[in-house]
Amino acid sequence: MTRPGSRITSVALALLNAIVLVPASAEDVSYRASLYLWGAGIEGETARGADLDVGFDTLIRNLDLAFMGALEARRGPWTLIGDVVYLNVSAEGGATLPIGDGPRVDAELGTKGWILDLSGAYRLVERERLQLDLLAGVRRLDLEIDFSNTIPGTRERRASQGAWDLIGGLRGRIVLDQRWSLPWRVDLGAGQSDLAWQALGGVSYRREALAVSLLYRHLAWSFDDDERLDHIRFSGPMLAASWHF
Repeated sequence: MTRPGSRITSVALALLNAIVLVPASAEDVSYRASLYLWGAGIEGETARGADLDVGFDTLIRNLDLAFMGALEARRGPWTLIGDVVYLNVSAEGGATLPIGDGPRVDAELGTKGWILDLSGAYRLVERERLQLDLLAGVRRLDLEIDFSNTIPGTRERRASQGAWDLIGGLRGRIVLDQRWSLPWRVDLGAGQSDLAWQALGGVSYRREALAVSLLYRHLAWSFDDDERLDHIRFSGPMLAASWHF
């Protein structure tokens, strides 16, 4: 049986070839590099009944290390897009655990993981006031959560989840004038998860090579009931700075 990693590698190479093999008569490659702060809280449920609800303020207060960024390369109608989120957060409140048949108790949790998106886009519509791209690619989730509480006789629990998913969708931009625009993106897919989907939208201001965007982003996964984590959701506002070159 073909490994998921092999299938993902094949898709990634195909997306790269789509950029490289555009005819030489096409325009030169242009790039956009972005760094962003995503004020996302984490919500979810584990197969054992633990509820997760960690606000962004908790994540920031206990953040050990984080990186959030994206890089795009465009040639002609084709664009290759990479996006990565990495988080390492120390233990803090934000979970409730079931203890036997008794009441649920508050618990602390530590979170470590990353999200990787690699996709290709083809420009379907290019007009003065409207841009529309068709998307296809892969998404990787790798998340580990440690639970702990102070109830005697209980032990620390750990829930982890990893998944490769194929995704497809649309993204676009409504151009208001030379500087202001309304970018958006929706995608969904499946693979090692039952369902993975994303929606984002907001407003962007560009002056020469620099653009600043304020967006809202929701990213979610659903898994089989026998998985360690049944549902995972990241949701919150996002502030991004992008450089075009």
